[in-house]
Amino acid sequence: MNSVDRGRARLRLWIRAPIGYAKRWSGRLREPYRHELSICAIFREEAPFLDEWIAFHAGTGVTHFYLYNNFSTDDYCTVLKPWIAQGLVTLIDWPVPVGQLAAYRHCLKRARDECRWLAFIDIDEFLFSPQRTDIRPLLRSYSDLPGLDVWSVFFGSGGHVARPDLSVTEAYLKCAPWSRRASIKSIANPRMIYKVGVHRSKYWLYDSLDTSRHHVERFRQPVFDVLRINHYWSRSLEDLDTKVRRNDASTPQPRDPAWHAAFEKTLNSETDDSIVPIARAIRAGREYLSPDSAFGRDPGTGAPLPSKAGASAEP
Repeated sequence: MNSVDRGRARLRLWIRAPIGYAKRWSGRLREPYRHELSICAIFREEAPFLDEWIAFHAGTGVTHFYLYNNFSTDDYCTVLKPWIAQGLVTLIDWPVPVGQLAAYRHCLKRARDECRWLAFIDIDEFLFSPQRTDIRPLLRSYSDLPGLDVWSVFFGSGGHVARPDLSVTEAYLKCAPWSRRASIKSIANPRMIYKVGVHRSKYWLYDSLDTSRHHVERFRQPVFDVLRINHYWSRSLEDLDTKVRRNDASTPQPRDPAWHAAFEKTLNSETDDSIVPIARAIRAGREYLSPDSAFGRDPGTGAPLPSKAGASAEP
């Protein structure tokens, strides 16, 4: 970044700062929020996976899901009906071509008065902590940030041509090397976003950081010890074929089958089962805390984190 670009960046910050401080203080006046942690997701033809995905994230502390149906023709309504009846899911029909960002903007308007944190992830992504099942106590350590960037690991098919009779978290344990193939998604304070993005958003005041409190930059070593996302990018090879044919909610460009097949082959060189004890604890209805002595503690101070859920304060 040259001196002119730096000057422009400072000017934009000075212009946005008064709005950012106003939003921060108005957010404090709304506490406590109805939901400490919610998820916004858009989906298409994901009926076989919705139930496991919702149950898993409910076990990690998510108390509401804003789900946007984008041209699905499968039996998603039957799958979601009991979750809607429990009040856990808000289902929005969203017949908008390339509708992902538009859905996120719609969700922001709805969720900013209801949620302390809002995660923007997909149905093939599982957000969790290797430290514990409930991630809300960990998020409270980052309450001063407008958003938290969470690193994502890409998982491949593990050689499964057809979908195995196992949960996603048990079936797919092969992934790309962390240092070579990683991405990010965000958990944001929805009141602080002025421009939402698929992977990262722009904020009225300050920038989002990762869990080590560093900016996400190219060639930066990813961190996965506090929070992480398992991105089951292909699932089985048959599921990958379905993914290619249904195209994408974030771009009008059709998916290239040859590119997807080649990319999937790069996602199976390592084994990672760190999500398995978390998923099993959730299915058993019990809390999981890692035996590592550093886990279950504040990432900044090392103090023990409370297990009791409660709405966290605005920064």
